[in-house]
Parts: sequence; C-alpha cells; structure tokens
Amino acid sequence: MSEVKLEEISNNMEKYNNYKTQMGRLKKALNSQFYLEAMFIEYAIIEDRAEAILRYENNSIKEKEGHPVSINRKLKRILALTEERNSLAGKYIDTKVVNEILEWKEERNGLIHALMKKKITTEEICVIVFKGEELAKSFTNMATNYRRALERKNKKNSK
Repeated sequence: MSEVKLEEISNNMEKYNNYKTQMGRLKKALNSQFYLEAMFIEYAIIEDRAEAILRYENNSIKEKEGHPVSINRKLKRILALTEERNSLAGKYIDTKVVNEILEWKEERNGLIHALMKKKITTEEICVIVFKGEELAKSFTNMATNYRRALERKNKKNSK
C-alpha cells in the first residue's frame, strides 16, 4: 500500500481557501446525510480554530515526544487564557461554548467507539452532528473576532 503525502498549507490565502472547501464539504455531507463525514469535518474545524486561537498570541502548546497535542489540552489552555486578568480572550471567547465543545467531543468520541458495538440510530447521530455544526460555527466566529481584536490592539500599541 502506498503512503499518501499531504501537502502543508503554507499561507493564509491557502488556509482561507481550504476552510471554504471544508465548509462546503460539511454542507454537502449534511445535505447528503453523510453524518459521520460531517462529524469528522466539524471536529477538524474546531481543532483548527483552537490551534489558531492559541497561535494568535504565540500561546501554542508543544508536542510531547512527537505526539500531537490533544484537542482537550488546546481547549483547556484556551479556558485558562480567558481567566487571565485583562485578557482579550476573556472578552471574546465564550467559556460556555468551549465547555460545550468539550462535552460534544466526549459524545462524539463515545459514538465513534460504540459504532460497531451498540445499536445507534440515525437520530442519535444527528443530535451530535447538528450540535457539532452549531459549535463549529460559533467557535469559528469567536476565533475570528478574537483575531481581529488582537490585530486592533497590536495596531494601537504600535503607534
């Protein structure tokens, strides 16, 4: 079996175009009732936005011994940022949504692990998928607003 080589996204325009592509795939998956595919895309969007929020303030979490950083650690770091005194994160990141994402992730993981072991209805999958869509959109908006606020702050400070 040959190995798939994935090309890294190297600039913001490519990132933007990829995001649009994935949102299109999400919409198509939902419309076609490909709910598991939609769930994977939602998770990827949420994880990407979590990384972006941390990157905006050079607050990235380092991998340990080559292991990728879990979404749990990223989200918990974001929650810690919101608690810092005079933090823009506290103003622009809704901790309720971040906590809902943590809960959603557990439901999603539980469903994935139970897929072949339990009777799962399409309705049960839909509950998780449509909640994930809502959370992905909310989190994306928060990340964008947070980035813009940081840009305004940096512009003001550089004057």
